[in-house]
Amino acid sequence: MRRLVALLALLIPLVASAATAHAHVTKPGFSEVRQHGTHVNYVLGLETEPLVAVAGESKAAMESYLTGAVRLTVDGESCRTKMRSAEPLPHRETPYTRIWLDMECPQAQGAFRVDYDLPMENVVDYELGGAKGTYLFDPDHTSMTADSPGFPRFVHLGVEHILLGWDHVLFLVILLLGASSLKSVIKLASAFTVAHSVTLALAVLGVVEVPSAIVEPLIAASIVYVAVENVLGGESRTRLAVVFLFGLLHGLGFAGAVTFADGTPLLGALIGFNLGIEAGQALIIAAVFPLLLAVRKFKWSGFAHAAAGSAAAAMGLFWLSQRVLGG
Repeated sequence: MRRLVALLALLIPLVASAATAHAHVTKPGFSEVRQHGTHVNYVLGLETEPLVAVAGESKAAMESYLTGAVRLTVDGESCRTKMRSAEPLPHRETPYTRIWLDMECPQAQGAFRVDYDLPMENVVDYELGGAKGTYLFDPDHTSMTADSPGFPRFVHLGVEHILLGWDHVLFLVILLLGASSLKSVIKLASAFTVAHSVTLALAVLGVVEVPSAIVEPLIAASIVYVAVENVLGGESRTRLAVVFLFGLLHGLGFAGAVTFADGTPLLGALIGFNLGIEAGQALIIAAVFPLLLAVRKFKWSGFAHAAAGSAAAAMGLFWLSQRVLGG
């Protein structure tokens, strides 16, 4: 534990000083759609930089682009769309823009459909045709109806986030590499789950905010620490506490994918995303730990263990330097 404290004491000032140079993590935009008779208010929140890149900076150019890219129909009939205004949305890490779209529909009842042809992810919280819900738009999901299932989209996002987040995957793998038994795996996985669930919820709800420029290098450092500990001595008496501490860091990293542009907390999105994280974590454990147990039966397993730990430490050091230097 003293080695961990010393490592953090060295790393936190370093990554804090490099925070301004670190590339930001894109977060999903957030939109609200509210129907009032035949009139629909569509308040769209988008990250400013990619918005300007595709739509231009002037109001006329932005209106021309957005009214074609965000469309609402009812029973196949198009609603007329005008852009009322666009204003900067203050955000602590990344500039966002809030756009007010006024939509006039031919009727108040019917099958509503939203088409979203923007390259940025966006979460829409809607009330249309008597239905309420939440949906996540991305380049592979560009349309929704009032009865589209939104919750599974957030579960899928959680699974995708951990399986494609190589730093999170590697951290789990090296934890399994150092685990002595299935009982140990269950304890470590439980500590990691509880810890990252706490900080994920606190970050999404806006209770805690730590810049990604600090969180991401420390996640890389967590890989280095556990990998080196594996090489030097395997599972230590303080491993459970260390995993819990690092789980808090990883939860802050997970939060970046489901913290919306204006900080609006959505309980359903949070629950679905966290369930997806747990499902992805379970898949990794189920796939990797049996293989590690099989390898331990061979005479060369000690060498393989040391080599894998060293490779993981090297990868963690590479990510750490990359994130500190903003590469």
